[in-house]
Amino acid sequence: MVTLSARASVGGLVPDIAAHGGIVLAVVLLSIAVYFCYAYAPAIAAHVSLQTAHGIVRVIAFVLLCIGVQITWNGVQAMVEAGLKR
Repeated sequence: MVTLSARASVGGLVPDIAAHGGIVLAVVLLSIAVYFCYAYAPAIAAHVSLQTAHGIVRVIAFVLLCIGVQITWNGVQAMVEAGLKR
């Protein structure tokens, strides 16, 4: 959320409002999706085998690892660039 908001400020009132409005819309839609997933989790889990659930968890863990590496890489890159400019 912080990364998206920082990149959404492109310099201009209308583009900034549109970009931040899109972020708010995405947050609302994702919140609704998460609510329904939690509300119907037992019913969803009843249709998924244990092995499939473990596979899904591993894929999600890998995606989260990738996101963490990307955030770390962007931070280190920004620090190195700032250090080289001095």
